Amino acid sequence: KNLIELQNNYRDIEKSLLLTTQKNDINSNNMFFETEAKTLLQKIELTKIYEINIKNDNEKNYFIINSFLEKTENESSQVTTPVDFYNLTKENLQDNMVLRICEKRVELPYMKKEIEQFMEKYPEEYQTVQDVITKEFMINIATFNKHPVLSRFRECYYLCRNKEMMPIFDSFSFAKNIMFRSEINPYIIAAVKSKRQLEDYIECLENNKLEDFKHFKIIFEVNPLSF
Repeated sequence: KNLIELQNNYRDIEKSLLLTTQKNDINSNNMFFETEAKTLLQKIELTKIYEINIKNDNEKNYFIINSFLEKTENESSQVTTPVDFYNLTKENLQDNMVLRICEKRVELPYMKKEIEQFMEKYPEEYQTVQDVITKEFMINIATFNKHPVLSRFRECYYLCRNKEMMPIFDSFSFAKNIMFRSEINPYIIAAVKSKRQLEDYIECLENNKLEDFKHFKIIFEVNPLSF
């Protein structure tokens, strides 16, 4: 609503500017042109004030949204881990480009350099490879299944805002467009490394050619129809 109203203001200014210029070309009355110019400047100043009010309004709304998303994200965080998980070390760690959907957890794909970056950047929080994988790349499946629409929105918003560093409004808009697409499982969104990867997945899905999706392998250890 804010965006539409702001666009209408811009169109009004553009229209006034065009009419003022056309009238000035026909009518050489400087007094008329000065009056029209002052009116136009007033509209521009009012629009600047309106932009500030919209920015403040959006920041308040986005704060409410983010607070709600953080609350739902923390509802279910504990996951069980596979047995061979405990044998991983920095020395034998390799890229794991597999999205594995298990009965109680989702294991996201990761690259070796991602694990190393977490350990280097946050040494107190992530002291082992297992610490990083558990906290960043394993998610309780109930997190996705409990509120799938919300999960799609949350994961899309996080992808755009945090991974792609997109503006808040653009991130919100993209997430809103995806959130009701029930054919897109939210853990796919959580697994992709970029917006381009997600768009590639959606393209393969729409063309019924998921075998062409090469960014990572998807393994179901449960019946996918249950999602």
